[in-house]
Amino acid sequence: MFDPSLLDLVAQDSVVIGETVVAEYMEDTKTSWSKGGYWLGGQIKLMPTEKITDELFARVKQIYVEKSDYGPANSWEMASIWRAQRQFTEIETVVKRYREVIRQRVLAELAKTPLPTDVHGIIISNLMPK
Repeated sequence: MFDPSLLDLVAQDSVVIGETVVAEYMEDTKTSWSKGGYWLGGQIKLMPTEKITDELFARVKQIYVEKSDYGPANSWEMASIWRAQRQFTEIETVVKRYREVIRQRVLAELAKTPLPTDVHGIIISNLMPK
């Protein structure tokens, strides 16, 4: 519930307003070479419907660590690396903001029901990604 796909982020205009990374990733899905997908952090190919999880973030970071010994072959590759890293940092921020907005919406709905408030915390903790 709290892990969005790229399409979930697009649907939440209030969360992604002003964030270029979501638009850039969506544009990537429209190119012939991407075959409808995009590359999370320039490393993991995802389809727009696939959930963006903490495990995927961790995998991208691990790939960055593993590739840190290798430098770019030319300035074009360096620019591509910088773009991918910027996008990765931005998408992490957007996903974090998305999760918080959805969490607040769930809490607001729970507040409408006559439950003890400590139950709300238990429900939310069970919905949050581990």
